[in-house]
Amino acid sequence: MQKIASLLLLIIVTIIARAQSPEETLNYQLDSIAAQEGLVGFGVSVFSPEEVLFQNGYGYADKEHKKPYTSSTIQNIGSISKTFIGVSLMKAVELGQLQIDTEVNDILPFKVVHPKYPEIPITVRHLATHTSGIYDWGKGYDKSYVLEDPEQIQPQLYNKEIAKYIESIQENKGMALGDYLEKYLTPNGAFYHKKNFLKTAPGAQYEYSNIASALAAHCIEVTSGMSFAAFTQQYIFDKIGMKDTGWSFDAIEREKHAKVYTKEKIALPAYSLITYPDGGLRTSIGSLTQYMQAMIRGYEGDNTIVKSSLIQEMMTGQVTKEQYGPTEDLDDNYGFFWESNKPGILGHNGGDPGIFTMMYYYKEKGIGVIFFTNTNMIDNPSVAKHVQACWNAIKTYQKEKFKNRKS
Repeated sequence: MQKIASLLLLIIVTIIARAQSPEETLNYQLDSIAAQEGLVGFGVSVFSPEEVLFQNGYGYADKEHKKPYTSSTIQNIGSISKTFIGVSLMKAVELGQLQIDTEVNDILPFKVVHPKYPEIPITVRHLATHTSGIYDWGKGYDKSYVLEDPEQIQPQLYNKEIAKYIESIQENKGMALGDYLEKYLTPNGAFYHKKNFLKTAPGAQYEYSNIASALAAHCIEVTSGMSFAAFTQQYIFDKIGMKDTGWSFDAIEREKHAKVYTKEKIALPAYSLITYPDGGLRTSIGSLTQYMQAMIRGYEGDNTIVKSSLIQEMMTGQVTKEQYGPTEDLDDNYGFFWESNKPGILGHNGGDPGIFTMMYYYKEKGIGVIFFTNTNMIDNPSVAKHVQACWNAIKTYQKEKFKNRKS
């Protein structure tokens, strides 16, 4: 009798599972992951170029006040921000403000010269493909992080590593992007060091560089006569209708922001970046979905923001593993601030203290995915495990939803 009851229960559960839509199944799986408390909060969006197929938030934007994480929750998105430099660069080219192969010293009000190869000019192309020879040396790069309320911070709340880092940046002061870059890249600058440059010449080595990315954004500032924040607002955010998107806490109501957390689930101090174009955009999964949809439509022929030919060039691998060899830093082919995988995957990911993000479009499937979490994943296998579980659930959803579509 007990065996019969168990068999009936199994049949009922199977029928219920089969009756669920792929969206209901995905939501159930993500809810289950959220309940494990590995991630404080996270958001997921799955979409085609024309419609949103699934979008939801899980866990908390503010754990202490039980504020839920939603599709409208704002957080910084890390290096996905660099894709906006790429789009802005293509727009500046379209407007005739600069060219990809323009030498940066033909643009900048200060000179940037590789100390070991002064005869080889650094170009905008070098900056956009991470081949400039400019390196993110720790002591100088850390000067770009600024705490919002340094006098209210209590380093003793954190583990020794985080406390030490907080104390090291606690005295950092904000400044204009161009001023910081001049201090970092010119020999008389306060943050200058020969370690700010690689031992290899411009164009000879791929080395992912936040500083070089910020310098590309500053080149756009100089040639356009606008701040990078104003340029992106006019030519990207307003064109797409991206709401609650900006480069500073002041640009968006503070209460709409998520707190960001350590692996111990302790809220980190609010911080911003002087080199904000390289990783400081603040937006939601809802707004970023609008952006990615517009980019893919542009890639496929819709010229809403930038000419399709320029978007295609931007998203085509300019730096490939065949050229530079598969290295730890070059997992994928790289366009102009966009990853461009050979299997047809376009996008970028991002990581910074307290956050991890992914934004990818799979061309053959015609499906895009965005994932945000406000939990630190750097050197954190436990959080990485939960992020992977979310990604696996999304992949299963894609297979079920589009099992008759070419993969």
